[in-house]
Amino acid sequence: MASNVFVSFDHDDQHQVSGFRLLKSNKNHPLDFRDHSLKEPVRDKAGKIITYPPWDERSKPVRDEIIKKFENASKLVVLIGDNTNSSHWVEWEVNTFYQMKKKLSGDKTWKRLRGMKLKQSAGATIPACLNGQSTKVMNWDPEALDKWLDADPDA
Repeated sequence: MASNVFVSFDHDDQHQVSGFRLLKSNKNHPLDFRDHSLKEPVRDKAGKIITYPPWDERSKPVRDEIIKKFENASKLVVLIGDNTNSSHWVEWEVNTFYQMKKKLSGDKTWKRLRGMKLKQSAGATIPACLNGQSTKVMNWDPEALDKWLDADPDA
């Protein structure tokens, strides 16, 4: 059964993330999940993309939209590129998801989060927010990620 997943990433890695998402459509690939991530940027009333950092009050519509997506996601995958460790949004998403799911999973909440380095980013720095709040970060291995997605996070 497909897991409900939110995919967190640095937007500089959008091209590689799109390729990752396409894997689940490939009949020859086992990766299977329901993607509850934002598909389009959140826009303000004038139609302009909201690009403020998460601590800026003007980013509240983005935060609210992501929190709605978190409500439907049972797991969070962080796709790690060369600059993901400095993304304020990835940090906010990891910390917020962890706190939301802690109400459900308690001490096992870390089992709901996983980082996976993107193909060309094997040497990338792991975001500090994953330390102690996730399973072991893995190098690019969609098959192993699929097995993790299938595991019950509360077992």
